[in-house]
Amino acid sequence: MASDETFPAEEYVRRRAEARALLSKLQVDAAIVTAPEDVYYLSGLHNQGHFVFTALVLDTRSQTATLVAREMEAATAAVQSDGCAFAGYQDGQDPCDVLYDVVHPLASDERRIGCQPESLSMPVAVWRGIDRRLGSPVWVDCAGVLAEAQAIRSDREIACLRQAGRLSDIGMRAGVDAAAGECTGGEVVGAIQDAMLSAGSDYPGFVPLVRPVEQIRQEHVAWTDDPITAADTLFFELSAAVRRYHAPLGRTVRPHGGRGGGAAADIAHTGLDAILAGLCPGRTAQDVYGDWKTSVEARLRRGYRRHHCGYSVGLGFPPSWMSGRVDSLRPGNDMALRPGMTFHVQSWVVDPQVGTYAISDTALVTNDGGEPLTSTPRFPMRPA
Repeated sequence: MASDETFPAEEYVRRRAEARALLSKLQVDAAIVTAPEDVYYLSGLHNQGHFVFTALVLDTRSQTATLVAREMEAATAAVQSDGCAFAGYQDGQDPCDVLYDVVHPLASDERRIGCQPESLSMPVAVWRGIDRRLGSPVWVDCAGVLAEAQAIRSDREIACLRQAGRLSDIGMRAGVDAAAGECTGGEVVGAIQDAMLSAGSDYPGFVPLVRPVEQIRQEHVAWTDDPITAADTLFFELSAAVRRYHAPLGRTVRPHGGRGGGAAADIAHTGLDAILAGLCPGRTAQDVYGDWKTSVEARLRRGYRRHHCGYSVGLGFPPSWMSGRVDSLRPGNDMALRPGMTFHVQSWVVDPQVGTYAISDTALVTNDGGEPLTSTPRFPMRPA
């Protein structure tokens, strides 16, 4: 688990100052930040209390930042969020009452308030309540600015990601070892979780995914009750977490004595190499997708597409190991790559003619291309 003070207090002061500078360009009086990843990034609060309304209110004209949360979280906030005020609401109390008391004094005549409309942690009831109390202010989407504030990982963040990558490798190794002969998905997932947590991982934002490749299109199914036979080729996707920073990886794991995966494996590995080579500063997310697509199609000798070949990864809280916004390597995304960005890069080939194979790693954008932060061997095999 993360320590009480995840980063030095001055790191959070710097982050909030940078966020305020970006928010000022939107001419907002205050911003109500509700995505758990962003609350954590700006305040240091990293608990599991987001099942009820929790927000960080930033005053764009001063250094004031106030956590609005359930009253019982005050002790945690005092330890983790030095430099932030705390405004708690009692059980049975409408959190809008407390939120209004914090936000209303910050509102100017223009009443422009920043928010995150896509956040899963902004209940409709709270939205309606604060909108009514504030007299229907001008709501300004600030999700993009907050994403921009943390797009480039600091050296401390990269260190967390490297450690998470090492722990993800440990989890993958434990899972492969547990998939010997006949077994169940629960046994394999249990071994993965035990190995990662025992080695020092925080709880991941998403449970490991383990299933036969025939079920690979069921993309977010963790595991099923169907028994795994010794002959099954399995798909694994998992991530450890260090101070909420995740480094996912995925592997196709062949049965003991099985072949390496055939044409689908060769194509997927070539595609992954193309992605890593393309993760260079100045290129765009859609450029990298084009690299991957061109590589795969050259081997297939025909057209092929997926919705993306990776996505930005870093901070994550349940129910995901990524932030709420899906900034992916996909067609139409002209986001420019910069050193210090991190992506879960994925090369999946699911084709009726050549077969099914998937592989992924977490990679850091550097001046020389993508540097993998996970290092599990590319062709793992289940024990006998």
